[in-house]
Amino acid sequence: MTRTEARRFGKHRRIVTMIIAAIAVIGLAAVCVAVRPWTLAGHVTATGQTGRSQQVDVSTLRTQEVTKGVLNAETRLGASLQYDDASDFAAASGTITQLPVAGKQINTGEQVYEMDGVPVPLFHGDRPFWRTIGDVVSDGPDVTQLEQNLQELGFYGGEVGPHFNWLTREAIRQWQRSLGLTGDAVTGTFDPNTVALAAAAPIRITAVNAKLGQSQVSPASYTGVTLHAQATLTATQAAMFKAGDKAQVVLPDNTTVETTLASVDQGGQKTGDNGQATQPSARIDFPDQSQVAAFGPTAVQVIIPNADGLDRGGADRAGDRTDRQRRPRASASCSSSSI
Repeated sequence: MTRTEARRFGKHRRIVTMIIAAIAVIGLAAVCVAVRPWTLAGHVTATGQTGRSQQVDVSTLRTQEVTKGVLNAETRLGASLQYDDASDFAAASGTITQLPVAGKQINTGEQVYEMDGVPVPLFHGDRPFWRTIGDVVSDGPDVTQLEQNLQELGFYGGEVGPHFNWLTREAIRQWQRSLGLTGDAVTGTFDPNTVALAAAAPIRITAVNAKLGQSQVSPASYTGVTLHAQATLTATQAAMFKAGDKAQVVLPDNTTVETTLASVDQGGQKTGDNGQATQPSARIDFPDQSQVAAFGPTAVQVIIPNADGLDRGGADRAGDRTDRQRRPRASASCSSSSI
């Protein structure tokens, strides 16, 4: 075969090859049109298997509102039933010859301790007695305070006021005799050192601070006898709660007292201990002490409803509140037929 014939043969072969390839492509396209393999793929994806069809009504493509609310409808706090902070009685001016017992409750006129062999009874008032009260004393609020105490004890029958008169003198004498004093010791003159003064009565002895035979020391510390509930708060809770908010106190026997917050302290007051400050807290008072008196100082639980729809517990809890969103309720799929 000459060189010219060889070139012609190669050219013819390339043309034949191209014609065969074109026929194959056309044939494959025809098969795809008839079979529609793309619908099969969609069918398998939608149903998970071949040979089945699924019809979905596209009218179900609508949105559904997500309900807005809180996961926690209340805040639960650990708390304690407790008395007010303790105070110390003024120092004894004489020798302490008898001491009180811790835990004892003492009313107006009852003995707190004994000094120089004479009982020292409890009086109450907003201010200390600062002077001897007798015939030549000028008018003053300390006279009013003395007459109030003597009247409560049944010794003074006159009009309570700042003026010292003969009724005041006679009431003091009767009171002094009730303490066991006689003779020249019954003076009709009041000495502030002869009473133990508290802001209010009755009181409860919390601790004994002195020993027998000592002088110029406070004999004991005391509190009132009224219990209240105290709960420590976070700064966020202290900002959210306020006096008057509804609350429940769960007592040790699982009974519940419906009440309100008496006060909310934001804290931050310096304590003087290495720069420390007081923590925020909430206080609950009990006008009816019979509800809590039997329990004494003990642990309780305080529940504060989150009535405004906000989780006021102070913690940032993801999902406690959700904005209203619109989410698809269903997804669409096209129908398909089996092969």
